Amino acid sequence: MTRVVHAVLSLDVGGLERIVLDLARVGRRRGDPVAVLTVDRPGHLAADAEALGVTVACLNADSIGRAAAHLRVEAALSTMRPGVVHTHQIGAAGVVAPAARRLGVPVVHTEHGNAFARAAGPLARLKLRWVYARTARDIGHFCCVTPEIAAAVGRYRTVRSPEVVANGVTLPEPGDGGTALRAELGIPAGAFVVGSVGRLNEVKRYDLLLRAVAELRASRPDVYLLLVGDGPERARLVTLADELQLTPVVRFAGYQAAPEHYYPAFDAFALTSRSEGFPVSLLEAWAAGKPAVVTAVGGLPDVVTDGVTGLLVPFGNPRNFADALARLYTNATVRASLGAAGRTAVEACYTLDRIADRYAAIYRQTGAGTPR
Repeated sequence: MTRVVHAVLSLDVGGLERIVLDLARVGRRRGDPVAVLTVDRPGHLAADAEALGVTVACLNADSIGRAAAHLRVEAALSTMRPGVVHTHQIGAAGVVAPAARRLGVPVVHTEHGNAFARAAGPLARLKLRWVYARTARDIGHFCCVTPEIAAAVGRYRTVRSPEVVANGVTLPEPGDGGTALRAELGIPAGAFVVGSVGRLNEVKRYDLLLRAVAELRASRPDVYLLLVGDGPERARLVTLADELQLTPVVRFAGYQAAPEHYYPAFDAFALTSRSEGFPVSLLEAWAAGKPAVVTAVGGLPDVVTDGVTGLLVPFGNPRNFADALARLYTNATVRASLGAAGRTAVEACYTLDRIADRYAAIYRQTGAGTPR
């Protein structure tokens, strides 16, 4: 029995945070004590973690500053008594991993996004190389969720031997096909519903999805758009939907504690992001048997086989995205084929239990022990 302490910046709503929550859920189910240490603030999902019997502690760096938070880490870990610390994203690792190493606790790390792809210029990338190289010295096993991220952090031997460990999800039970949810949202039973799940922030570029749907509706007026999630871009997106005369057919569902319940209402899943690691929402759409249209950015080309498990579209052009959605609209056979292939991919490679098993093996490799 190993006590795992997951360390994150916060348990705010997002794919990374939901993966942490899911890993904690599996750990609890298997009888392992699990805790979460947040660096900045607890976050919206902290209550969900505590409901699972998971202890959540916070360093409150948002209030006291990162320097002061560094001073609190060792005391927090001494109280939590981990057998292994699993950090998520380099920002959390930079605060927590040095203290874990001083206490003799092995550290496993997972990088969920490519910070180098978002860096503004060569100086920013050089600084990131220094941050990763310095932090990696305190990490026993460095994981990345896609080959693209592993290549980025391993370039110039910044991080030595990063391993790819993909994300995973739970396969859903059969439902009613979303009929009741569509009725609840005021979406006609025969409408073609384009859906997406994610935080409404700039990187997701939902403005492009709104424009693509507007183009699609010019010839196919029964198309609706369902956006599940909340975030800083919501007000701007609501305004844009009005400007595009889409208000009657766009549903902003807001934050949902169980967004996986919304996929059955989709006819097609869409991601217009300018940057992605390995989005949990894509796996959830696949698990629900939904065809996916996504931008060919970040780690997505590594996991989506164009024309087989989804449709890949170059980033930035709403017309191209509308054309891909139109292909699904007009061809039920293609929709069914892509959806079935996505479901098969999850069953074969991306189940939550499969990923949890891999991490459990990595914990053992690093010498993780019983609660200290």
